[in-house]
Amino acid sequence: MNWFDKLLDWFSGFTDQWEKHGVKFTLYTTIAILIGGLFELVPPFFLTKTAEPIQNVKPYNALELAGRDVYQKEGCNNCHTQMIRPFKWEVDRFDPQHSYGKDGYSKAGEYVYDHPFLWGSKRTGPDLAHESQIQPSAEWHKTHLINPRDTAKGSIMPAYPWLFEESSIIDASKIADHMRGLQKVGVPYTEEDISSASTLLAGKTAGDALIAYLLKLGRDTAELSKSLQ
Repeated sequence: MNWFDKLLDWFSGFTDQWEKHGVKFTLYTTIAILIGGLFELVPPFFLTKTAEPIQNVKPYNALELAGRDVYQKEGCNNCHTQMIRPFKWEVDRFDPQHSYGKDGYSKAGEYVYDHPFLWGSKRTGPDLAHESQIQPSAEWHKTHLINPRDTAKGSIMPAYPWLFEESSIIDASKIADHMRGLQKVGVPYTEEDISSASTLLAGKTAGDALIAYLLKLGRDTAELSKSLQ
């Protein structure tokens, strides 16, 4: 019998013992998973200072925040990512005008006010992290949302014409409550920001809000980059 067979026999005997004590094995495995989970989950709660806001990055205003809610509700993040990876070919693709300087990939400080993050992992459609610079036309976005085929021939994106109907008027009180909730987890909204929600959202539809959100993506850091050039 070679050394490998001996090792296999020893391991079989070892596992046989655990198989005879199924309850203990399950209990010990559960404890091990819980301990490992604590080491994974607890430290991030104490690392809030590892990602500082980039200068110029501001929280979403009431209209943009309402649009972000629509973006999540309609599942846009299932097909669009919001993160440019640090590869030259990817930066060149999503920052063709070099609006973000020589390092046009996404930075942690851009997302400090995002709850939750919407980075995503599937690009059925293009990445939207730099959308404010790639397609800055509000009218284009409205046409695209009402019927994507009018702006992108052969697009498989669903149409969202109802977002611009009167029945889709945004409820300002809900957005104000959302802002208060975000305020409690560290987003620096002032009472003036919250009280201005009713003015910013007056008569605005879900479609208007979604467009405002899309035109916010990447805008602050692009403006900062341009001011430094």
